[in-house]
Amino acid sequence: MVTQAVRRIATYERVSSEDQRERETIRTQTDELARQLQTDPGVELVARYVDDGVSGTIPFSQRSAGSRLLGDAALGRFDEVWVYKIDRLGRDDVDPLVVWHQLQALGVTVYSITEGRIDPFMYAIRVAVAAQERRTFLDRSSAGMNRAAREGRYTGGIVPLGYAAVGKRPDARLIPSDKLMWGDLSESGVVRRIYHHLVFDRWSCRRIAHEFNSLGMPTAYQKDGRGVRGERTQGKWRPGRIRNLVTNPIYRGELQYGRRTSLPGGREVISAPVPRLVSDEVWYAAQETLALHRIMPKNAKRVYPLRSLIRCGSCGLRYSGTGGAKAWYRCNGQMVERGPIEGKCTSKSIKGAFLEPLVYNDILGWLRRPGELLKELQPEVDGREEAAVAVAESVTLRSALAELDAQRDRALDAYIRGRLPKEKLDEVLDRIAADNAEVARRLETLRSQEKDDDLGQQIGEDLLESLQRRTYDGLSDEEQQEVVRLLVGRIVVHTEILDDGKKRATIVIDYRFPTVAPTCTGMDSWPT
Repeated sequence: MVTQAVRRIATYERVSSEDQRERETIRTQTDELARQLQTDPGVELVARYVDDGVSGTIPFSQRSAGSRLLGDAALGRFDEVWVYKIDRLGRDDVDPLVVWHQLQALGVTVYSITEGRIDPFMYAIRVAVAAQERRTFLDRSSAGMNRAAREGRYTGGIVPLGYAAVGKRPDARLIPSDKLMWGDLSESGVVRRIYHHLVFDRWSCRRIAHEFNSLGMPTAYQKDGRGVRGERTQGKWRPGRIRNLVTNPIYRGELQYGRRTSLPGGREVISAPVPRLVSDEVWYAAQETLALHRIMPKNAKRVYPLRSLIRCGSCGLRYSGTGGAKAWYRCNGQMVERGPIEGKCTSKSIKGAFLEPLVYNDILGWLRRPGELLKELQPEVDGREEAAVAVAESVTLRSALAELDAQRDRALDAYIRGRLPKEKLDEVLDRIAADNAEVARRLETLRSQEKDDDLGQQIGEDLLESLQRRTYDGLSDEEQQEVVRLLVGRIVVHTEILDDGKKRATIVIDYRFPTVAPTCTGMDSWPT
């Protein structure tokens, strides 16, 4: 009597989040496979391979269970692989075909308990159908998510700090969170404090992070006892995290869906209104502070007044400040090969002790005697005195903007401390915003030189007297840096390599005002 050999069976089960939405779970596959195995006395289950929560687009060999299955198949541990459906092997157009040929080459056959034994031709068709079904499913899901995003509904993912998701999906929405986070500050209050420090205190993200860590303020993840996408965090405030928070437009009331997509070619960015945590003025002022700190960082040990203003005439890159007490300005292409030229830049470094006084003394000379100098240079200036007064007036208006910022600072501080009701705060901020808009309008009018002559002359006279007092009293390093940034357009360093290998630099300074005098440094450097 001939006994039939028992066939050794391995089962493979896979489920992803997409499949769970289709109600096809690991348990369903396990139960159906077990039932089928019980009905066939000629088989023996030798191994189960389960990939739970793994997308079908990930190559089979890169999945944990899939990789082990291929390895055991090469060792000859089973004769057949049973699956619930062929698409469990993958929902890609190519990878399931590769897996089929690999198993066939090892003498292992594939069997679907719902589709039966399939020949290579039908297998290829089912793989193509599975891939198309997945694309159709994703298209339907994407359309539904886009519709929910346009309606301002919560579409899933990490809830931004300061907000809470209320309601059940698919109708959940984001609202400001009143959940206490530290002391008497709510989560939304912490966000407002971050903007407050940036806009009104002019702090850097690094300083804000240091303060929060020093105070022992927990991060949102630390307070909730969770990690980011399954990974635990150190529970520390990081400058980069604060910067990413501040640049999120949701805090000015605009939810943007799809702005950080990883899809090839990107996707449509959908905007929808949500409750705001800060006004448009505060949000955009914070972006301006971030941009200013990138140019003139607040955590540097030394102030470099000409930072971001100097350009290399050889490669076009900016010069950066380096050194300590004896500062130098060096092209960013000198140490690392970058920029449009091949190799490292051979431009000449410039001593700060030489260039900084040269530029600042020119500025001081104009600020202290702009009227006299302009009068003396009238033939050369050719009617630009009015433009110079406009520059002076713009400084006054910028001071007015600073005063409005201080008023807004005091109002927000009173609101945070609970001394100013919300209704009164809105009234004060609306008044400040109106004044701010008026000052900004006047600044814009000055830029186009379409101002009233009499008014400009009166403001100019008052400003000149004020500026004269300030410059003789002395300005701090930070104030000098700000003045230089406002009144110097750019500085270009042209480097020439001499026959003996030495470098000679020609420095061209482009001021935003008529130059004080046609001077030359004696080192082939002069103002234009």
